[in-house]
This record gives sequence, C-alpha cells and structure tokens, in this order.
Amino acid sequence: MSRCLKCGLFSTLNSECFWFKKKFSRQDLAASGECPYFTEILYEDGVPLTPYQHFLLKKQDLESKKMQGPV
Repeated sequence: MSRCLKCGLFSTLNSECFWFKKKFSRQDLAASGECPYFTEILYEDGVPLTPYQHFLLKKQDLESKKMQGPV
C-alpha cells in the first residue's frame, strides 16, 4: 500500500500531492517510499482536515524549526 494514500497532504479526489503540486500516476504511487513531508491525517470533530489545512500546518511546523541550532 502506498504511503501517499495515508498522507494528509495527498488529495485522493484528483491524485495530487498538495506539497509538491504534482499529480501522481499509479506507478508513482506504487513506487513511493519514505517522503520527508509525510503527515498523518488529522481529524477535527471526527472530520479529516483538507489537504490545504494539512499543508498550512506542515509549512508552519517546518518554519518554526528553522534557526534553532547553535549560534
């Protein structure tokens, strides 16, 4: 089973990854492995968040981790 199908950034309606803004074919999905941007699907009040909402959360998470090393 492809990991993309379990990712919150992936839209199953049009087979498109919101992070890469790319449509995936069946071969691409079968070959997908470890993606550094993989995000578990989050739910609010029993309803899954949209891929765009997952995108905003992931982007904010990555931006908050910048510049945290030693100076």
